[in-house]
Amino acid sequence: MTRRIGLFLLVAGLGTATPALAVEAPVSDPVCAGEGSGQRCTVSAVQPFADNRGGLGELSISAVRDAVCTSLYIVFDEPIALAHPVTLAVDGAPPQRFYTPRQLDDLADALDEGPQAGAAPEAAPPEFTRFLAQVAEGAIADEDAGTEMLSRFAAIKEPRRIGLTCGPMERLMPLIRADRRLRLEFQKQASGVTQVYHWPRLDRRTVEFRLGGLLEALDRAMPGS
Repeated sequence: MTRRIGLFLLVAGLGTATPALAVEAPVSDPVCAGEGSGQRCTVSAVQPFADNRGGLGELSISAVRDAVCTSLYIVFDEPIALAHPVTLAVDGAPPQRFYTPRQLDDLADALDEGPQAGAAPEAAPPEFTRFLAQVAEGAIADEDAGTEMLSRFAAIKEPRRIGLTCGPMERLMPLIRADRRLRLEFQKQASGVTQVYHWPRLDRRTVEFRLGGLLEALDRAMPGS
């Protein structure tokens, strides 16, 4: 059950190409609710980018902080193809991959079956297989497996949005604060009507941006957080 709570909270919180320059979009004023340990603040920015069809797209980016951690949410202006990888890379760190709720639910099921019975679901990402093998071998204690799963894989992708919470985001925070650029790669969902000369590569998108301003705004809104 504990393994699923963090995933539920992340889903609830969600409420190639010619890249854009790695600029920082104007940041909104913080919006906060609650007091003390129950305070929760959100800052947002709209990041435009050039697609590779001669047009423009935009991402709606929000950073959310509460007493537990800082989370990052990105909303797309058009549906993305969930069957294709979605990655967020920051200079100096391995790319963070995103997973569908179904993939993470299947991984939680495999863990709940126990370290010996747990096996990666068919067509699961290779990192899931490695993780379950570490649990089965005892390199990760069974009682720590749920927490470790959230720390590694709590990055969810849905047709219109992605979310990155505590563990993955905390690993990126020092690099974001150091003004390192982020590189988001995804693929737009193809049109429902098949085009005779449709080239899937035209649907790839790469967007580069910086988020230091969002973290600074949260620091001002929640001193000492």
